[in-house]
Order: sequence, then C-alpha cells, then structure tokens
Amino acid sequence: MKPLNIILSILLLPLSVLAQTTVLSPVGARSWGMGNAMTALPNELSFFYNPAGLSFAEQNYVNSSFDSRFDIAGLSTASLSASFQTSGLTIAAGAERFGDRLYNENKAGLAVSKNTGLVSIGIKASYLGSYAENITSSATLLTEFGVMAKLHSQVNMGFHAQNLTGARLVDGQKLPTTLRLGLAFLPIKQVAISAETAYTLQHKPFFRAGLEYAMKENLFLRTGINTQIKTNHFGIGYAYKQWQIDYAANTHPALGLSHHISLNLRWQKK
Repeated sequence: MKPLNIILSILLLPLSVLAQTTVLSPVGARSWGMGNAMTALPNELSFFYNPAGLSFAEQNYVNSSFDSRFDIAGLSTASLSASFQTSGLTIAAGAERFGDRLYNENKAGLAVSKNTGLVSIGIKASYLGSYAENITSSATLLTEFGVMAKLHSQVNMGFHAQNLTGARLVDGQKLPTTLRLGLAFLPIKQVAISAETAYTLQHKPFFRAGLEYAMKENLFLRTGINTQIKTNHFGIGYAYKQWQIDYAANTHPALGLSHHISLNLRWQKK
C-alpha cells in the first residue's frame, strides 16, 4: 500500500468503522445509487438494511456486491447474501468483509422475517469480528430488529434498530445503538422514492433520500443524497430474465469518487 493510502486509511478509519458497525453496513449498488435510504423499501438488500423487508420482497434472491471507496483497497467492502421462503417464513443468510490485511471487519449473520399481512417483522443476529494486524482482534454478537408496514398500497413505513443489547467490540468499547425510521412512496409502477432519518446515540440525526426510475421494464436510473457525509449518489441497473446487474457511484466533496457494483439472481417465491 502506498504511503498516501496508508495515511488516508488511518484518517478515514473512524468514518469507515462508523459506516460498518454503528449505522448499517452500506453495501450494494442499488442502495448506494439511492443514497442508502433502504429502511422502508423491500428489496434484495433488505438483509443488510432492514430484515423485515425480506418478507415483503416479491422474489427470493442471491446477491453479491463489491464497494470500492476512493480507490483505496483498505476501504473496500465485499458482501454476499441469499434469501428463501419456507413454511410462512423468509430466511436469509449473508456475510460481508470490510478492509484489507492490515485492518478488517467481518460480519456473518442469519435473519428471519414473518409477514402478517400489512406488517412484516424481522430479526437478525450476526457474528461481528475486527482484526488489526499485530495490534488486536475481537468479536461480538450483534442483534438487529426491524418492522415494515404497508400504510397504503403505495406507501411503506420501515423502522430498524441495531445493537439494542449494547454489544461491545474493541477493548470493551460499546458499539452505539442506531435507530432508523423511513418512508417509501411508489406513486406509479416505474417510480420508487425513499427517505429516512437515522439516529445514533450521542450523535446528531441525519437524513438520506433516494429515487429510482424505470425507463424501461429492465433499465433503471437512480439518484440520492446523504446529509451525514454530504455525498451525492447516482446509479444504473439492467435486468435480463432472472439476472440483474447494478452500478453506482457517489461523490464526496473532499475525497472524490467511489464505485459500487452488484449482481443479483432472483426467482419467484412459492
């Protein structure tokens, strides 16, 4: 790793840790294209953003993603998740890895969601570990809880809570508890609008919003904003039969451009 990259990795480490362990792991090109405002929008990334959305998603899926931030290898994230429906429940499993050989965080978990009609409830438990070469390593159990409700045929509300049990990681330091509340508005079949506010204890709330527009049945354009780190987001997606590929880029006012790509395989639920 180049000296400049090492310096940037050190300076950005608090931001990256915040993104990975205290708010939600921001993974997936569709999410990044919409400013990561996914709390009330059921989709193939609900495993990472709100497990309650798994039961409202129309299809089972396998999703893989790679997120590259500012062209620094130590700030990249790779993720994999899958869901399937069985006996009235939707079950999903997934894993993600952030960082490189010098410093990395790894999370693997299992989520279960139940759709009761107008309301879906989801819970998730994950093994979270961090490792800093020749310095320290630690692990803990991270829990999440989510609710998603259909307020109207065109309006969803979502709530997500992470780390209600007060899990601790490095040197016994407590991971902050994060609460998110969001709305998704689908005025017509081709348009999805999502917005949310997130609150981490001892930090100010922040706002995220996103828009997705289907130009054709299989071509999607996306944009979004994030007031926490003052980023603008743009994305595109293309679907072919059961496959979909998504790409997104987001701009940071000081650090430049980040790139994100995802590949999804979907099939109908029973």
